[in-house]
Amino acid sequence: MGSLTKSMTRLCSEIVAMRRVRHDLVRDLGPAVAVMKQDVAAMKADFRRAHQDMARRTKTERQGFVKALVHEVANLRADFRRSHQDMARKTRAERQAALKNLKTTVGTMRRELALDLAGARRAWLGPSPKELQAKAQADVHLKAEAERQAEEEAERERRAAEAKAKEEAERERRAAEAKAKEEGERERRAAEAKAKEEATRHKAAHKEEVGAGKKN
Repeated sequence: MGSLTKSMTRLCSEIVAMRRVRHDLVRDLGPAVAVMKQDVAAMKADFRRAHQDMARRTKTERQGFVKALVHEVANLRADFRRSHQDMARKTRAERQAALKNLKTTVGTMRRELALDLAGARRAWLGPSPKELQAKAQADVHLKAEAERQAEEEAERERRAAEAKAKEEAERERRAAEAKAKEEGERERRAAEAKAKEEATRHKAAHKEEVGAGKKN
């Protein structure tokens, strides 16, 4: 038997042996695969149950988290809204005050500038006929007003003097009446005293006459 034949025989034997080993392996892998399938199915069922439990648990947690987050966001928005409204009111008042101050300042500057320009124009050109006429009318008005005030003052002084004279005359009249009343009262009392004295004297004289008549 040649070497080639030996090699081919050996190769065929090895191929047959390997086929047998492969068949045995495939036969042995069947139960292992079945067991593995069962294990994988059980593991998948465990994973499914765990996922469902985790889904239920995390759903409650997510709902609580979302509810708390919504409440917190609502509070933040309400705080932001209140802060924005307060800031708007404050800045509105500040803007209005600043605008009012700016208008006052600008108005004052414009009036001062207009007066300065008018003064420069009058200094360069002299007063206009309208200004002269207005000044004359103002002088006339001031003079008439001064005369009216002087007349009113004189009238007030005259009335005050008349009232003072009337008051003085009334005071003198009342003093004279009081003095005349006191004088009349003194005269009445003196007359009464004199009459009492005369009556006492007449009574004493009558008693003397009666005593003298009894003696006789």
